[in-house]
Amino acid sequence: MPLRRKILYYGLMLLLTLLAIEGMARIAYYEAYGPGKGGGGRSAEPESSALPHDATNVHELRHPFYGFTKRSPERVLNAGRPQQRREDTVVIGLLGGSVAAQVAPFFQEALNRRFAANHQPRQPVVLNLAARGVKQPQQTMIVADLLLRGGEFDLMVNLDGVNEVVGSGERNFNNGVFPFLPMWWDKRVGLTGAEILRAGQIGILRREQRRLAAAGETSLLRWSALFGLANRWRQERIAAAISQRNRQLAAAATDYSLEKHGLGTWPGRDELFPEAARVWYRGSLLLSRLATVAGADYYHFLQPSQYVPGAKPLSGPEREVAYKPEGINGPAAIKGYPLLRQFNPDLPSQGIHYFDLTGIFVDHPETLYIDDCCHLNERGYELLAAAMVRRLEPALLRRGGARPAAPVSALAAARRPAESQSNPLTTPPPPAFSLSGYRE
Repeated sequence: MPLRRKILYYGLMLLLTLLAIEGMARIAYYEAYGPGKGGGGRSAEPESSALPHDATNVHELRHPFYGFTKRSPERVLNAGRPQQRREDTVVIGLLGGSVAAQVAPFFQEALNRRFAANHQPRQPVVLNLAARGVKQPQQTMIVADLLLRGGEFDLMVNLDGVNEVVGSGERNFNNGVFPFLPMWWDKRVGLTGAEILRAGQIGILRREQRRLAAAGETSLLRWSALFGLANRWRQERIAAAISQRNRQLAAAATDYSLEKHGLGTWPGRDELFPEAARVWYRGSLLLSRLATVAGADYYHFLQPSQYVPGAKPLSGPEREVAYKPEGINGPAAIKGYPLLRQFNPDLPSQGIHYFDLTGIFVDHPETLYIDDCCHLNERGYELLAAAMVRRLEPALLRRGGARPAAPVSALAAARRPAESQSNPLTTPPPPAFSLSGYRE
């Protein structure tokens, strides 16, 4: 047979063989994955990482004093020089968790309207020191650090309550973490050696998984069922490996660690919520005294909760979405809020401007709550901000005028001795107070 005819013959046999293989591959692909053009597409997503979303939140950084803070430069609490008083501003530090962080722009707008209406020479500047998950003692640590580094305030405003009972209980205690460490501390503290190894392997496998998925959609062979079968098989093998390492990571994450879980053990759930209330109470007392030393006014607001009986007529959507007394947040709020509210007379008796805001929605049957924790829609935050500003009125009137010539605090005198007319070392201490005012 001439060479040319041999080449054509064997070429034709090879082509027919490839077509037969492709045909069988297409039948196999159809049986395994249903109709499709081949290419492999994208396999089913494997189990997500064993670490919850909050444990690997790329928007947050661990912080040595605060527990955690925001990654974005404008929200990293310890970045740059702390805010100081100026002749044209009233510096207002806003403390608390996610509700405080989310009400901040509405609070700023309400203050702007109030200052404009009163034609006051100084303008309000709200420092949003709140963040999702923050609870006592974090607020106290944040203020102490800022004051140590030269920060100044005219007003300190603390809006809290929910995280103190929900975070200490459901988020920490249930995970074997000392209740008064920052929320989700076992997930935030970092990975052990075994966890780092598994997490690194998962990252490499996910990168390969993405590469294969992209090849299945862009490769020149993407129309081939044989290529698609091979691609999908490799993706499925990788998905299985990711799932296996996730299970290994989950097992490693449950191991006890002093760094993750804190010192010792907690006596039991019965004592948890009373002690959480005591820590919240003591934190407010300490913040008040820090404000006094810093020459600032301190105001403490107990944030609203839909789980306080009679606090709000719940709408239909709220009952469906935002009220779950048997869920994660509801039981802790139901148990904890009465313990917080029993301090309603004690905090004012210690000289603290304290206001229980749990009843501000009693005349608002419209939908305000958007989830079963505590968060609000825009109308809810507008009402909350307005309620806060109304109760701040005496301090705003006093602070909104011209700045006094002399430093207004011992800390300011220590920072600017040339301007001081008094010796901070001889400044009388604030009145004594008791941290053990909890009613047994």
